[in-house]
Amino acid sequence: MNNTKKKRVLFVCSAGGHLAQILEMKPLFDEFDYLIITEDILATRPLEKTYNIKFVPPVGIGRNFKFWKVFFLNILISFKIIIKFMPHIIITTGSHTAVPFCYIGKLFGKKIVYILSFARINSKAKSADIIYPIADKFIVQWEPAQKLYPKSIYLGGGLY
Repeated sequence: MNNTKKKRVLFVCSAGGHLAQILEMKPLFDEFDYLIITEDILATRPLEKTYNIKFVPPVGIGRNFKFWKVFFLNILISFKIIIKFMPHIIITTGSHTAVPFCYIGKLFGKKIVYILSFARINSKAKSADIIYPIADKFIVQWEPAQKLYPKSIYLGGGLY
């Protein structure tokens, strides 16, 4: 199938467990013209050999000056990537890296799908709370999580 006819899907997540959950969706990658966005750290660099992936600077730990400086830089990077790739949909498993992409994508009329981490059963996530109001689909993997996010869709655990 010609990639120009495939829908463009942007998968956005922080490194670590959020990225591991995105990579579990690998069977979908062949169905779409996809791009993965994650943090540029030593552990993620080898993924360039296997996936269509771009990196953003990691924000680090805590909410110090460096966090906010990099977060605002990532907002600018988000604009650039969204304008260039122009996805039809943005799918995220979350964390801070996803926030600017989802809000900027929404400004451009893109559909937003948030998949709450498999690790979240009875507790909320900061990025989920921020993206929840603009998500077109908000998916949880545990039934108790639906109580935390009433407009969510429960699809069961091990979603991928």
